Amino acid sequence: MKPTNTKALVEGALLAAINIVLSIMALYMPILGSFATLVWPVPIVILGIRHGLRTSILATAVAGIIVAILSGPFQALSIVISFGLIGIAMGGAINKKLSPFKVLAVGGAASLISKVILIFLTMLMMGINPITEEINIMKESLLMAGSLYEKFGMDPQTVETTIDSFNRSLELLPILIPGIFIMASVMDTLLTYVVTKAVLARMGQKLEDLTPFWLWKFPDFTVAFFLLGYLLVLLETYWPVGVLKAVGMNISLVFGFAFYIEGFSLLAYFLGKYNVAKPLRVLITFFALFNPLFLQLMFFAGLFDILFNFRKIY
Repeated sequence: MKPTNTKALVEGALLAAINIVLSIMALYMPILGSFATLVWPVPIVILGIRHGLRTSILATAVAGIIVAILSGPFQALSIVISFGLIGIAMGGAINKKLSPFKVLAVGGAASLISKVILIFLTMLMMGINPITEEINIMKESLLMAGSLYEKFGMDPQTVETTIDSFNRSLELLPILIPGIFIMASVMDTLLTYVVTKAVLARMGQKLEDLTPFWLWKFPDFTVAFFLLGYLLVLLETYWPVGVLKAVGMNISLVFGFAFYIEGFSLLAYFLGKYNVAKPLRVLITFFALFNPLFLQLMFFAGLFDILFNFRKIY
């Protein structure tokens, strides 16, 4: 056996073992499991980069088979489809020397496809709609929270009004699933790239840098698509064909999400430009992220930055 083949075999076995451990954590350790699912694709990406597509596919299959033996076929399929496809796709794209943007595009597409497959697989094998089930769980949690607040002395009318408001929001959730899946796929892929880059740096291998976050800039047509989404929602009122509102809401959701990203990129740029201390930068960003008023400011800051490019003006 050639030394290169031996090295690929050893690394493949080691990283497949890591994936098996991550799978067990994801299935049986709720808190650590959340972290495990986020980094699951990383070993597969590394194998694809260092040893090619075939090795990454083989390691994913081996990990899936062992998880199926330990936990059952549905759990194994769920994990492999959810995260294995992203790892295989991104590893293959980086191995082919594609640009970071194209790598993210390939990974995002794989992530989106995996989510759609998983929904249909769950419906086929379990006979349930996971989206409907999740909404029902949320509604039950709201009722439990409402009862708890009433016991603590909150006005029952206020509690009922609040629950009704949340329930109306939950009714929109199935309509917004495509947009939510797209945003989640982008975040999955971005996180996988960043973590993979950090791990490879430890292994003495460099991965091409992404554009620094404080320089991220979305094209002008982002605003046009956002407005198009709103226009479609309005058209549904006058031309009720049944799909315009759903399409429009998803378009507005995805491109509105881009405004938030641009807003925080702009915030990072100015915090860096004026040499704000790093702990204070974290505090300001955290505050902006979790304060509803400042979150809205980030939205409009991103919107107007796309149109006027404040980084050039100032």
